Amino acid sequence: WSGTLVHWFSSTMFLRDRRYHHFFYVFISSLSLSLTLSLSFAFSQDLECSQYALALINALFFKCDDKLSYHKTLMDVNARVRIEKVIRSTTKEFNMDISHHISEYQHYIMGLHREPSQQIVSVDNPVHKTMLDKIKIEALSDDGEWSSLGFSDESNLAADFHATPPGFLALQCINHFTQKYQDKHREMILEQLSRDQDSRCPFVKAAVAVTLLLFRQLKIDRDYIGVEIDFLPVLFSKDNVFYELFCISILLFNTTWHDMSAKITDFNKVVDVVNEQLSFVFKGERKINDIEDFKSALNSIPFSRIQEQRLKSLEKDSSSIQELREKLKPEMQKIVNKQRLAILEAGETFAAPRGSRGRRKTIYCRLSSNHKFLHYGYDIEMTSNAPPSIEELPEKLSISDLEGVTKWKDMKKSAGTKIKMDSPLGFSIHYNQSQMTGTDPKTIDLIARTEDVFSYWTDGLRVLRKGDACNKHSEEHLSMLLDIELKIRQLDILDIEGLKLPDYKPMVPALPDNFNFHYNFN
Repeated sequence: WSGTLVHWFSSTMFLRDRRYHHFFYVFISSLSLSLTLSLSFAFSQDLECSQYALALINALFFKCDDKLSYHKTLMDVNARVRIEKVIRSTTKEFNMDISHHISEYQHYIMGLHREPSQQIVSVDNPVHKTMLDKIKIEALSDDGEWSSLGFSDESNLAADFHATPPGFLALQCINHFTQKYQDKHREMILEQLSRDQDSRCPFVKAAVAVTLLLFRQLKIDRDYIGVEIDFLPVLFSKDNVFYELFCISILLFNTTWHDMSAKITDFNKVVDVVNEQLSFVFKGERKINDIEDFKSALNSIPFSRIQEQRLKSLEKDSSSIQELREKLKPEMQKIVNKQRLAILEAGETFAAPRGSRGRRKTIYCRLSSNHKFLHYGYDIEMTSNAPPSIEELPEKLSISDLEGVTKWKDMKKSAGTKIKMDSPLGFSIHYNQSQMTGTDPKTIDLIARTEDVFSYWTDGLRVLRKGDACNKHSEEHLSMLLDIELKIRQLDILDIEGLKLPDYKPMVPALPDNFNFHYNFN
């Protein structure tokens, strides 16, 4: 009957208006209803009943004075597991009302970390002192050195936890990590001891920074608006989930530190990168349902990807970078053109089209080193792995006689041609020999073996006719070269903290009226 009563009350106006929450809370408390029985009934019913159960939980959460004890009671009756099942059902079919209640419950459970985040750690507090001692004991034993743990001030171990937030919350996270992942903690500390003093990642300082990042990413210090429907499924996947997120994030910080080859002076840079990595996960399109999803999502965003995103953003937003790219483009285009001609110089074997005279099977073509002649020959026998020399090719075509290149896939079918031009990798080289006057232009018909060969040769022949390589492959190579050159030129710029590139050119003053300058040496 208690479950039925909860269902009825929660479906009425009492839970839809905060003015009635106190009355409802007193009423439920006076009846001494079994929370376990009520929740078991409510969450075993349909989604509508689950919605009312969530409304009940939130109403009690809102009014109770000891929220931490209330949350412990909810954990004892597996409320999180029941809510997680509701979340799985909402992912299949969106329900705004249930999403609203889940979002509100998320705000309450994350808000439990607000109080410790405002508490300053003191070595005079026995609980705090015990936690601080455990950090060293778990990693280095009793005779270890505090210096290897990354405290800012070894004479005052609590100094790192004076800033609020994260305050005592950071120490709680460290304590959870050292207790549950002792091997990882010890491995991380011992790894730092093998490095130079300046290259060691300060564990405690990093832990405080990571706690603050998570605190801000999850918006724990923000007041609940009351109309929100967004929530993070990962926050319902485990008990003490904030501590679990911290454990994964501190390992990420350590990995990013080494990926950046960071030093102590680079600490704030590493913090910025880790913040971006967390933002990609929490604000990305990918749904993070549990801790494993969170871990794999973070691992898929290494420092190299963050660096790449920064460069793209910088290039997109900065007119200076765009202008530099345009200035570099002709130089990079020359490199692409030169590479295409080098491929033509190396030579290539092509298939002869069906219907060609003499039933020829192959054509070998090779550009001369001075780029004046295209040497070729039909059915050339390969006596060794080395390509045929120019002297072994009986035919040659002067580049000055080259009229153009036509790709077969762009040609309209002609009824009069004897050659079957049905290959998408086929192309024809049109020429008109200078010593033969009054004749129609002739062609050399070739079929490339691969798409790459087709692309390189048609582009190379275009370059020979004083054009630029401009097909899809060439554009990709040009873009790649420009990206690499821009990265090289921006390496020093990106390492300067607080540097912002100008969005416009600086004003150049006008020339003076005259140049009759006088300097008084006296």
